[in-house]
Amino acid sequence: MQGALFQRTDIGTPQGAICSPLLANIYLHQLDMYWWNKYGSLDRKQKEKRRTQRLGNCALIRYADDWLLLTNGGKAEALRLREEFQTFLKEELKLELNMEKARVTHVNNGFDFLGFHVRRYVSGHDKPKLLVTPTQEAKKRLKTKIKEMTNRKRFKDSPLLKITALNAVLRGWIGYYCHSNAQKTAKDLDFWVNERLFLWLQKRHRLPPRRIMKMYKMRQVHKTGQRDNWGIRNGEDYLYLYRMSDKPITKYRSRCLPNPYLKGEESTILITPEVPIPDKVWLGNALNDEWRELKQEIKAKRSAKCAICSSTDGLDLHHIKPRRTGGTDDKENLQLLCRHCHAQTPSFGDHRRLQ
Repeated sequence: MQGALFQRTDIGTPQGAICSPLLANIYLHQLDMYWWNKYGSLDRKQKEKRRTQRLGNCALIRYADDWLLLTNGGKAEALRLREEFQTFLKEELKLELNMEKARVTHVNNGFDFLGFHVRRYVSGHDKPKLLVTPTQEAKKRLKTKIKEMTNRKRFKDSPLLKITALNAVLRGWIGYYCHSNAQKTAKDLDFWVNERLFLWLQKRHRLPPRRIMKMYKMRQVHKTGQRDNWGIRNGEDYLYLYRMSDKPITKYRSRCLPNPYLKGEESTILITPEVPIPDKVWLGNALNDEWRELKQEIKAKRSAKCAICSSTDGLDLHHIKPRRTGGTDDKENLQLLCRHCHAQTPSFGDHRRLQ
């Protein structure tokens, strides 16, 4: 795809295709074996001998077509290893190494890999420590995503679905970085997302900040007590904006678990059963199966047009008597309205007005 235009490819693998990482693993398996046979399979004495000769040892870390070589043999050895692996890729696999990305750097200066910035630092007389944080590019991509979700073109979205969508993005992002030193980054991003949602709500309703605070700022019960947070009523419960700083930072377990698909290892692995998503999860009436069926039934009986302007595009079901004042989901209390007319009704989004 180039923009909205589909272009058929006759050869090669499309960029971002689902089989691309699989093909990379198959093809670059020869690179893994080359490293293993020459460096990875050395025993302890052989590794000690290389260290005494100031050659050092090297470790290969690869994820699909992204890979990293670590060595403790100094800059000259690092440059030699880069040239060696460049030659292997070119002669054996017919691949060209991107020299702009294949840079040589010291771990004290830090490097980026798979969205993580890895750097070693020394503080006083303490032992060297490794600091792993999200990269600047990763934070930039998240902010770009949040900006797209809270721009002016999204003002017709319901606040409930907006917070639900934001929470999904935030949980996924911090879930990826929960084994790194991401606590400070998470707090900074929480503050930024909080401000973005506040501006989106203010522009959507065209109300002063104090009114927005009264409508959406709530006291949330937290493990450390209570705190103010953006929230909205979700059925009989409340939905709050997720804070990434709530995610505990856990130490990564480097112990390899047995693989149930390899011979001799199938008896010790614990496979947890899949938990299906309940049918009754309430994410707003727009996503409710029973509500959709009711909407189709009313559209069939009422000519599928807006009760105010007779438009046939983007029809919603509107409660004539709002739920908060005792209105029900009976057909007599429902009418079809287009998105524009629905947004002009006094009770539009009244589920968010909490006293």
